[in-house]
Amino acid sequence: MVPVALSIAGSDPSGGAGVQADLRTFHSLGVYGLGVITSVTVQNTQGVYKTLNLEPRIVYEQITKLLEDVKVKAVKIGMLGSGEIILEVSKALKGKVDNLVLDTPILSKNKFPLLDKEAIHVLKSELIPMSTIVTPNLHEAELLSGINIASVEDIKASAESIQNLGAESVIIKGGHFRNRYAIDYLLYEGEFYEFKSERLPFQVRGTGCVFASAIASFLATGLNILDAVGKAKEFITSAIRSSVEVGKGYRVMPLNKSC
Repeated sequence: MVPVALSIAGSDPSGGAGVQADLRTFHSLGVYGLGVITSVTVQNTQGVYKTLNLEPRIVYEQITKLLEDVKVKAVKIGMLGSGEIILEVSKALKGKVDNLVLDTPILSKNKFPLLDKEAIHVLKSELIPMSTIVTPNLHEAELLSGINIASVEDIKASAESIQNLGAESVIIKGGHFRNRYAIDYLLYEGEFYEFKSERLPFQVRGTGCVFASAIASFLATGLNILDAVGKAKEFITSAIRSSVEVGKGYRVMPLNKSC
């Protein structure tokens, strides 16, 4: 039977991020994708401009009806939009999934807010403790841990702080550090692992969505966290390398099977 993964995230009409990018990632990696929409967004390749969150109960019912019908091997969570939606998502998933990949989009590339402070608190108390792996970038890790990140030591302290909230593992993406390599730092079973790739000269949107959904895809096929992250790192690096321009803003990833 084909492995199934579920994306719970916002809709990106440009296709570069959100549920659309997650579903393309699942398909590229041989996983059947389900999608639950949390928010309808006004955005293009240049940025996010408006959001309209769905009624929290509708989000809950989308998830519960799917899980009544389909055996889901992994769940990837992206944009949630509000604390109320976070509560409904956590209630719908509790005790029902084995692999939960929590991406934490708080601010878009063009600095549009996707979660407020109250919602971040709910995320920390409700969804992080349920997560198999949490995948923040540097800015998100700072907001979740309260630690200002200026060094690798700070990254490790931040990862430990987030894991102490209850997550099984944490990977902090180091792509915003301005050095020769893009290095991600995984805290898993008490050890830190580095995943290094060349830094490519592209501004690409949706990288966090695609990386997290790639991890979910590999977990859905039965890989452990360490192997899933390693393969996802290879996949996102290839996807960034093959990114294309479809509009006036950031590049997007085509996510075909050659990635």
